[in-house]
Amino acid sequence: MQTTSLGSTELLLSGRLGRKVTVNRSDNAVYIDSEGQLCCKHGERAPTIQAWLNAERVAKDDIEFSRPSFCDCKNIDGLLTKNKTDKTEWPKVGCSLYKCLGALGAQETNQYARPQRFAITTNENSEIWVQPSGTLVCKHGNSKKLLNKLATNRDTKFRSSCVTRCHCSLSVPRRVGSVFAHKKTIINK
Repeated sequence: MQTTSLGSTELLLSGRLGRKVTVNRSDNAVYIDSEGQLCCKHGERAPTIQAWLNAERVAKDDIEFSRPSFCDCKNIDGLLTKNKTDKTEWPKVGCSLYKCLGALGAQETNQYARPQRFAITTNENSEIWVQPSGTLVCKHGNSKKLLNKLATNRDTKFRSSCVTRCHCSLSVPRRVGSVFAHKKTIINK
């Protein structure tokens, strides 16, 4: 495993904040998350990946195992190494997710006269954006509650005429250490 200089803080697909600490034998980035744990380029930790690998190995043809993540890692190279990174170099918890995304240079837009910042894409139909209040919304500015209402009845009437009737969904990663699992979060670079 080669050592690299500590990278800037990134929001990984699992919803965890991470800083690149090294590259493993498979030439994939290894990150340290805000709890000081090593994780893969997708933000998943070694025990989780190993459990998935074990489940895939024993899965029968009639029972297909599907990972609840974008992680497609086939090994845990570099994730079991003792990390020598000083605690002060971990991504720090401290401000709102909206402010964190701003510090990370996330794309910003306005929907319904409210600003929102892009967080991650979790599948083809699920982009997660964050409003200053911490509300998670789709790219059209619709919350999960509003999206559920639209999915149930497309003819639902709304007080506001500017509601975009979209077919988006919000698939929020709820991993331990995910910025989406906590109301308060984020970083000092």
